[in-house]
Amino acid sequence: MKFTLAPKVNALVNITSACAFFFGSTLFLPSFIEYATVGVVLFMIGSLLFLLSAVADFNSH
Repeated sequence: MKFTLAPKVNALVNITSACAFFFGSTLFLPSFIEYATVGVVLFMIGSLLFLLSAVADFNSH
């Protein structure tokens, strides 16, 4: 059995990406409009993490 840390790291990156998307999109709600810039940054971070996860998954196959 081969032990590798890569799948767990990839899963953690996916979870972090999903949280960034969720909280970023929440900040676009009208009651949090003053934090919309933070929402944009979280959305961009989530997108970058999702891209890195997809590239890592592609390279592992």
